[in-house]
Amino acid sequence: MNQTGNFAYLAVAGCLGIAVSSFLFHWGLLTLTCCYLLWIWLGLKRSGLACAALMVGIGYGLYYSVIDRANISQYTVRDTEFSGEITHMILRDGNKISFRIDTEREETLLIEYYMDTENEFQSFSSLQIGDNCFFLGSLKEPLPPTNPHAFDYKRFLYHQHIHWTLTLIDAPTECTSPPSPSFHTALKQWRVKGMKLINDEVEQPVSGFMISLLFGERGYMDEEILETYQLLGLVHLLAISGLHVGVVTAAIFLIGIRLGVTRAFMNGTLLLFLPLYVIVAGAAPSVIRAGIMTGVVLLYLMIKKRFLSIDAIGVACMIILLINPYYLYHIGFQLSFIVSLCLILSEKRLRTLPHKSNQLLYVSIVAQLASLPVILYHFFQFSIWSPLLNLIFVPFYSLFVLPLSFFIFFCLIISPDIVPVILPLLKYPLLLMNGLAEGVAGFSFGTLVFGRPPLYLMVGYILSVLFIFYKMENVTFKRSWKAMCFLMICFIFHWNIGLFQPGGKAVVLDIGQGDAIYIRLPHNRGTYLIDTGGVYQFEVEEWKRRKKQFDGGKSILVPFLKAEGIRELDKLFLTHGDYDHIGNVPSLLNEIKVKDLYVPVGFGREGGEMEREVMSEAAKRKINVQVVDDSSGWKAGEASFQFLHPSKVYKDKNDGSIVLYAEFGGLSWLFTGDIEAAGERDLIQRYPELKADVLKAAHHGSGTSSLAPFLDRLDPDYVLISAGRNNRFGHPHAEVLERIEGIGSMHYRTDEQGAIFYNFTQRGGTFSTQLP
Repeated sequence: MNQTGNFAYLAVAGCLGIAVSSFLFHWGLLTLTCCYLLWIWLGLKRSGLACAALMVGIGYGLYYSVIDRANISQYTVRDTEFSGEITHMILRDGNKISFRIDTEREETLLIEYYMDTENEFQSFSSLQIGDNCFFLGSLKEPLPPTNPHAFDYKRFLYHQHIHWTLTLIDAPTECTSPPSPSFHTALKQWRVKGMKLINDEVEQPVSGFMISLLFGERGYMDEEILETYQLLGLVHLLAISGLHVGVVTAAIFLIGIRLGVTRAFMNGTLLLFLPLYVIVAGAAPSVIRAGIMTGVVLLYLMIKKRFLSIDAIGVACMIILLINPYYLYHIGFQLSFIVSLCLILSEKRLRTLPHKSNQLLYVSIVAQLASLPVILYHFFQFSIWSPLLNLIFVPFYSLFVLPLSFFIFFCLIISPDIVPVILPLLKYPLLLMNGLAEGVAGFSFGTLVFGRPPLYLMVGYILSVLFIFYKMENVTFKRSWKAMCFLMICFIFHWNIGLFQPGGKAVVLDIGQGDAIYIRLPHNRGTYLIDTGGVYQFEVEEWKRRKKQFDGGKSILVPFLKAEGIRELDKLFLTHGDYDHIGNVPSLLNEIKVKDLYVPVGFGREGGEMEREVMSEAAKRKINVQVVDDSSGWKAGEASFQFLHPSKVYKDKNDGSIVLYAEFGGLSWLFTGDIEAAGERDLIQRYPELKADVLKAAHHGSGTSSLAPFLDRLDPDYVLISAGRNNRFGHPHAEVLERIEGIGSMHYRTDEQGAIFYNFTQRGGTFSTQLP
């Protein structure tokens, strides 16, 4: 195997082996075998490489299968007592303390403790990595995602061999520190001390950036700044990557040479330094990849053999997947290797460009193109400003922020008195660049929301990007227009994909103790949202306040809509002014446009502050606001919608909720907001013949709604209940469930089954839930 790039082929084969093994082991091996036979049958000359790739693919597939089958827990929910070693730094966020331990059964547990008083933190502040303690608490299995397109936290922990979170009853006891910690433990302790030193001595936001750049930990950064960088496609600058490792190793090498040390000695020193740096920097996949690649190149320089970068990245990939095959599904791993590989393959073309500015622009374009399919799949959008901003921010961070961060950190250790003098040199340029980023992010255009691409479109994107790279390498950039057209066709189709979808869907989101119901009609004839959900934030003492307050709009509603490709809602219905129905409106309007807003009689005039805030935002954004008329309705394709309620202002705003009757997907639907006894009585009196196949149970299944006369009159086949998991109101109430069962209806609950779906065509559809 003397041809270049062989290790890259083998790495791809290893990735394929893990991928097919994780989904369908035996069929995956059969697929690899068939591919190999086809390769031989076609008479390809490099059958030796094909055979090696097949063996590597099978080997990695078997390896993944062994690792995955062994990835099981030794504990059950009945276990309450544990002994173990603290392996990660202890984090405090308001009244919550979290860290990880390795137990006596060689299993990792995620620890959580909720303080009642601030003084309790003293029991944890003296603990450090390497301490062995006794823990008493209750095990809880992480929940899988309860909404479509949501982050799978359970799978994320599973890939780290974590199966339980342990909620402590009290602080750890019987803690002992090892007399001489291992070298690995000592390095992690030093890492924690380094981060604490920066956090204590350097003001925000500089300290957050320094800790992220030097130690690979973003938990100290301001959430708004971090979200801005993510939105603009600049967040890779805040992760330790090949660029950072390259800067660090190059700086150390040059310092050694200037001091008169031989190149051979410096190469050997760097080989010893790299593993230490990987640990101190957090050992993320991108850090490991950069460290291994640099180490391979240094090793071959020492033995004076030529070793191409493409082979180095192949070796790095294979080693990382041996360390942990689950890294294949890590977003950082995917972006790191894909972008690095494409940049390496573009090196020949890069060298032909005359000016540094042209080279930097070319690198930015290659990085954006390479990462495009992964970005669209995981984040559903991308920023058109990203290539241009990278031209500015990459040199700023690599040539200015990173070196100066190292210099300030070493000053903190050696001579802390001079830090206040040199800190402004970093602070003010950083504030200026952050202001630029926030200004660009504030533009109403530039972030293009496409939604999560289906499998066939992912294939199209990957092929089009590969076609562009092929053309860029073999012809001039200007003559690559055919390949660009292929990508533009994918963009245009993806942007308008809803027009080509003959089916529609209705989704009752698991938004907690609230309502948020999404309806999309076939061929995008209508996109509607009934309520937004919302969690009321009670006033708490300052020390209990979390760094990032939960926002169902940002965390659940908006990501779901973006994943569905929703840039603009045709209609938003706010059934009434309770916070659990309209609390997420601000978060929604900040991200998604709304054409028409429907509110009940009296909304914003006789309601509370939140209602007035909603009306003010709607006016500021020039949204067409309509007060519901109970005799109005509309048709959209084969679907029809009719407002039935309210016809007057009710003393209890629950009874004044908008009630919407709809017919789509072969069924009739009744969406009832939070109406209670009076509203239900008025409704059936005004519409004595009212029937519905599907009822959205009012007021989250409260005992004051869904009364027997109302249910008997409607006689629904299905009842949908939106309620929060373990909510303090006890919704849905037992008597309501008994009434529903009494009329023979099937019911679905978001608190037990997650989001509820109805996928339909013009003829009919089927119900399903996120959780079985």
